[in-house]
Amino acid sequence: MIYENIKKILTDMQISFDEIEHAESKTCDDSKRLRSEAWLEWVWSKNIVFHCKGNFYLVTTLGDKDIKARNFKHEFGSKDIRFASEDEISQILGNDAKIWSIPPFGFSNSEIPVFVDEEIFTHEYFMFNPAISTKTIRLKTSDLMKIYESLDNKIKLFKVGEDEFSVKEI
Repeated sequence: MIYENIKKILTDMQISFDEIEHAESKTCDDSKRLRSEAWLEWVWSKNIVFHCKGNFYLVTTLGDKDIKARNFKHEFGSKDIRFASEDEISQILGNDAKIWSIPPFGFSNSEIPVFVDEEIFTHEYFMFNPAISTKTIRLKTSDLMKIYESLDNKIKLFKVGEDEFSVKEI
């Protein structure tokens, strides 16, 4: 269902994209290996769902970046932040959402806030698994911003520097 919704969003918005099928990717190491085998050399994503004080948050960043939950403690209202479990992800985003293939959009939950790494938009292309670990979609980052601007979810951009962390709404 998420995959079909992603394709519908892209089609309805007339967004050009590429799609490739590949071996299953369940880890960052799998993704790195697969990227080196095809056109997957572009910017790829890491999408993580955090749980904090009964709420869930989707964080999207570059695949090679580490996400430090402590950076989000002010935004989430606590330093007690943990990764959502597989069951929680399925309940929040949809039964077809899995830890290793969480998409950056396309799920039916418009209540979950989405935090997107600002650095993504310094690149021409962006890639993600559309809730299927054997598929990757590539689109222009300018189109990704258009998609985020069209969503009902609260979308915030974050920036991570050596000694800085900032968040702003789009």
